[in-house]
Amino acid sequence: MPPRTRRETPARQDARIRKHLAQARDYWLKAPLELEQGDVCQAGEKGWGTVAQLTKAVATHRGWQHYDHVAIQEAITAISDELPDRVIDIGRGLGAAERMHGNFYEVFMTPILAELALSEVGPLLEILWNLLPEEYTGGGSFAEWAASDGS
Repeated sequence: MPPRTRRETPARQDARIRKHLAQARDYWLKAPLELEQGDVCQAGEKGWGTVAQLTKAVATHRGWQHYDHVAIQEAITAISDELPDRVIDIGRGLGAAERMHGNFYEVFMTPILAELALSEVGPLLEILWNLLPEEYTGGGSFAEWAASDGS
């Protein structure tokens, strides 16, 4: 089933995409710091949050709703259907993100498992990033953008 749609003005859409991207960058930069401080709970939640925010940016760009966990999963499933050659990376990244989100509630991950999960979401982040127009990405990778000043 395709994601539910939402209509909004181009200016509102642009503002929301930029907000989601800024939040994704903030979470991604905080995740390794939390891990370094031994807080696998917060490190994982920042990893999940990065995936969720980038998915929300893509969903906003496409006019899809994304206001709950199920809508985020629907968006990622739709993207997976569009990119059959990337299904493994998408599935692995989503699985890692879901484990990190679950870890927020149950705190079952060791620092090594949290670090591994963060690395497993990297390809998914790049896939999502590449679905956005160059006006948002600047034509570079998510990793390059996140490591920059964010502009």
